[in-house]
Amino acid sequence: MEISEIKKILEVLLFVSEKPLNFKDFKDILKTDCPDASSIKDILSQLQDEYIKLNKPYNIKFVADGWTFVTKPEYSSWIKKLLKEKAVLKLSPAALETLAMIAYKQPITRAEIDEIRGVESSGVIDTLLERRLIKIVGRKETLGKPLLYGTTQDFLKHFGLAHLSELPLIENIFKDDCQTNNASDSELLFDVVEPTAAETADKNI
Repeated sequence: MEISEIKKILEVLLFVSEKPLNFKDFKDILKTDCPDASSIKDILSQLQDEYIKLNKPYNIKFVADGWTFVTKPEYSSWIKKLLKEKAVLKLSPAALETLAMIAYKQPITRAEIDEIRGVESSGVIDTLLERRLIKIVGRKETLGKPLLYGTTQDFLKHFGLAHLSELPLIENIFKDDCQTNNASDSELLFDVVEPTAAETADKNI
């Protein structure tokens, strides 16, 4: 099969897929037509370059251990208008705070989160589990064997990260925060909303 045809196949697979596709996904579908993963990577890179040259409002990006179509950030406000609430994952400040702790400290127990936050966090953790941004990754080998929490593939997708290693350094976050205090809501990955009833109960404990 010619490269041009394989390119079209990869493009259409990415277009219809609801999740990022990795090299194994592509190889399982193409099989003998394009068995070399390096060739697939080269073709995906060619597609990326083509979209850049055409100045398209979207491109192909490696996110959450797979390739997927992504839109440029400057068009997010228009997408939100089309999809309304479906386009926004709403989290309270407490949930964002807890999610950040889990992302940087994982694997981490609820007790360790409570100690850092200074309040009980079970309601917030339940919210993050429900949103599939975190998951149970095991148990800590200590008294009582408490559950350990870590982030999910959905977390990587929402933040546009290929791997956890792409998380910004803590010191850079504080530096950027000082420089972007006036950022508009359309630049945020998550909208901030009032706490849920469960989260409010946590704060009152």
